Amino acid sequence: MKTVKIFLLLSILAVSIYAQTPFVLSGVKSYYPVVEINTDKIDTKYKQIILDMMAKKSAKLGVETKNFSSRSLAFLISFIGVGDTIALKMDLMLGENAIRLDTKEEIFVVSYMSSRIFVVEELEDDLLGNAEELLEVFAAQYIEDNL
Repeated sequence: MKTVKIFLLLSILAVSIYAQTPFVLSGVKSYYPVVEINTDKIDTKYKQIILDMMAKKSAKLGVETKNFSSRSLAFLISFIGVGDTIALKMDLMLGENAIRLDTKEEIFVVSYMSSRIFVVEELEDDLLGNAEELLEVFAAQYIEDNL
């Protein structure tokens, strides 16, 4: 019984911190969507499909994507080797220029990042499904941070 209580407590804790990341998305009003596919094993048609998914999600969030912005929301997609298995790695990141307080130097920083590594069974379903899930997590945090 004690094990069940500990499991439930840990489960509740995990669910309550699921959307929490060290990143803050408040004040993000625009970004430039980018999809970079770093493998020739994925047809380039998926680049436009994922860009369209990003544009639709951004429109629902009220984020401007039509004009160039110094801030970029990017999907980076590549295959990696995990032992004897080939897996697909997807990163969704928001990068932007920032100014260091001490040196006043302008630098490029990653202000949001979420990643997935998974073994591909059905390329189209896995690729687009995971891209959609990463966008949903991003959208949930964006909404939470901009209440």
